[in-house]
Amino acid sequence: MKKILIISPYFPYPPRDGGKVRLYNLIKHLSKDNEVYLLAYIEPEASSDSIRTAKEVCKDVFPVVRHEDKRIEREDIPRCVSFFYTQAMIDELNRVLNLVKPDLVQLDFLIMTEYVKHIKNIPVFYTEHDLGTLDFNQSYHDRDLPDNVRYVEWRKLVEYERNIINKFKSVIVLTDRDKNIMNKFNPDAKTVVIQTGVDIDFFNIGKKSGNEKNLVFVGHYKHYPNADAIVYFVRFIFDKIIKRIPDIKLYVVGSGLTEDVRRLEKENIIITGEVEDIRQYLKCPNIFIAPVRLGGGIKGKVLEAMASGVPVVATQEAAEGIQCEHYYDILVADTASKFADMVIELCLNDKLYNKISENARMNAVNQYDWKVIAKKLNAFYEKNI
Repeated sequence: MKKILIISPYFPYPPRDGGKVRLYNLIKHLSKDNEVYLLAYIEPEASSDSIRTAKEVCKDVFPVVRHEDKRIEREDIPRCVSFFYTQAMIDELNRVLNLVKPDLVQLDFLIMTEYVKHIKNIPVFYTEHDLGTLDFNQSYHDRDLPDNVRYVEWRKLVEYERNIINKFKSVIVLTDRDKNIMNKFNPDAKTVVIQTGVDIDFFNIGKKSGNEKNLVFVGHYKHYPNADAIVYFVRFIFDKIIKRIPDIKLYVVGSGLTEDVRRLEKENIIITGEVEDIRQYLKCPNIFIAPVRLGGGIKGKVLEAMASGVPVVATQEAAEGIQCEHYYDILVADTASKFADMVIELCLNDKLYNKISENARMNAVNQYDWKVIAKKLNAFYEKNI
């Protein structure tokens, strides 16, 4: 049994977006064979239920309330990293290291990597959730800045990542593509793929709910690639679908609604915001759309839809990293017109709909069960500490 300290910029309870879902499920399953401790920022408005829920699966939890105005600003630290670099977290990290004396540390997300400099004589593993950072157009950091200023910050961030990852024992990435990118970006980094999964028991094929096929997109919209995806879909794809299927509705589901997403709402576009149980929208005969254009890693939302038996129409970017086959367990489109055509085909072709539904569920069960992925991560840690 190992003592594992996990450090995160986001408190993973409740698990409302891809990064939090990954952390939540890995902690839950790693805790069965290890003592898992969580050190994470928590937002000032967070509910006490979040901490209580975390303690149900962790040996202990150390939340640090995050205040952006308390950040440490230094010339050598990129802006987006500085927002999560505070004396409060440094002090708590030092206290927790002395108290827990972990066998290993797992540090998640690039914006937390500066803390590796405060950990001595303990193996530290870094999980890189999204290597889209390395492409200026793909990167979602500093999107509030003008492009010319953002470009300067991006260059600084890329060089920062190139140097900081050498301080980790190993870098965990989510896809083979990200492994190849990391190997070219920094050949000295020891990189391993530990993919993202899905809770196949929680997400399951339920009873068919009516006959009306509607469209569903799920995301945390303060994460820029999600807001970009749904705005792009509504502007360039949805009207093509409505011309063939006038009564179809689009449900935009998820937390962190931004103004550009809120403005999309009209008669046949329903902005639900955060919902109590996402499964009410992941029901047949709905169709899950994944028009994602930015970012890397694996899109957990796609796996959740597949596990639920809801057919997915995705861009190549959204399907990246998932072992799936076009027209077998997913539909993949590389243009707005093809995306619309595939949605229409699923709406009108029940045989194709049912085929994709059944095969997608089978794929999720066979390859993406969190229990199996957590065992793979645990075995990796056993071998490398």
